[in-house]
Amino acid sequence: MIKFFRKIRQSLLSENKFSKYLIYAIGEIILVFIGIAMALQFNNWNEGKKAKEKERQVLTEIISDLEFTLIDIDRVLNTRTNNLKRTISSTETIIKVLKTDQPYHDSLAQDFRATNAYDQINFKTSGYQSLVSIGTDLVEEPELRSAIGQFHTSSINSVKGGFQEIHLDFYSYMIDYYRKKFTTEFNKNGIEKLIPNDFEALKKDKEYQQSLNAFLGVNLSYLDILNNTQDEGEQLKKDIETYLND
Repeated sequence: MIKFFRKIRQSLLSENKFSKYLIYAIGEIILVFIGIAMALQFNNWNEGKKAKEKERQVLTEIISDLEFTLIDIDRVLNTRTNNLKRTISSTETIIKVLKTDQPYHDSLAQDFRATNAYDQINFKTSGYQSLVSIGTDLVEEPELRSAIGQFHTSSINSVKGGFQEIHLDFYSYMIDYYRKKFTTEFNKNGIEKLIPNDFEALKKDKEYQQSLNAFLGVNLSYLDILNNTQDEGEQLKKDIETYLND
């Protein structure tokens, strides 16, 4: 092709057809620019295709991470023997029994044990870390990009903060009561029980009851945070799946 154009140029010059040569030269330049533009367009299309595929891979990994996180939130909320909801329910039961001067019964040993239970969420964020390392602009949809960042920073940090508050409150106040005022036993099924050494004394121990009320408060706060984070995670997962399927 190059030899063909060269022969045309030489022929026009040898025949002193300068005006035709000029027109030909301009046309050749235009063809070169068109070729360059097409090459750039193809390169941009190819790079865009690669970016879109990378976006799909990262978002698919984020969906997998969200599924893992949501399962673990459910574990803490519902599926353990002493889950967060059971902890709150048992704490409320103990507070009511002590406040209303009710007699001790064996089932309270399980409630006392449940007030001693709390757990944190295991977050999986490898997909989000990959997105950050590449650049969050990889996600083309601004609202989805913002929602992903919101969940993996603000929402997760709120959960971690709620857990740290429970952890601090337990080790600052509650653990001393369990060490000094209770005896640990196990039933025939190997389930741990906390039996008060002096139940009647607990009814009169206002400091213990106040600490129990405070511990209930931080657990309720943690429950609220987890419920909100669970809702946000489920919505984010649904939004990403919808975006990928469009």
